[in-house]
Amino acid sequence: MRLAIRIMGFVTATVVSGIALLPIAPSQAASGEEVIKARIDFMNDEIQGHWKPLAAFVRKGAGSLADVEKNATALAKLAEKIPPHFPKDTGRGKYPDKLTRALPAIWEDWAGFEKSARMLAEESEKLARLAKEGNKDAVVDLIGPSGSYAKTKIGCADCHNDFRGAAAKK
Repeated sequence: MRLAIRIMGFVTATVVSGIALLPIAPSQAASGEEVIKARIDFMNDEIQGHWKPLAAFVRKGAGSLADVEKNATALAKLAEKIPPHFPKDTGRGKYPDKLTRALPAIWEDWAGFEKSARMLAEESEKLARLAKEGNKDAVVDLIGPSGSYAKTKIGCADCHNDFRGAAAKK
């Protein structure tokens, strides 16, 4: 009986110590400025990094439909990660315009914001499918003939127009 109590005490102490040593989740530990920087890096490096080859495909004829398929597939997966990069109170109004372009409308219309991210995912999946099928005209139409975020039909423009403010003057 004493041995059982000692073992349970040891196990309990070990579990409690282990839990106390677990790292805090990055979103809980990071400051607002760190969250904003991580968000900007994600959007520039990941999202835009996969968008540029799509824009180059329609603007310059660069790359192939296989490249479009690969980058559109990546965008579809990355789109799901957009909302978590926007925790409450990390936009304009709480932080200077020079630091972030995220408008308060994101949190005022969270469902609309999530809908825009889902649209990007769904339309990117459609784009990947069209590229795989070899339908170049439909690919160009979906990306938009200019390859610009502002003209795309895959969801970038909706989100940027509704939830992203103008760049702050330097």
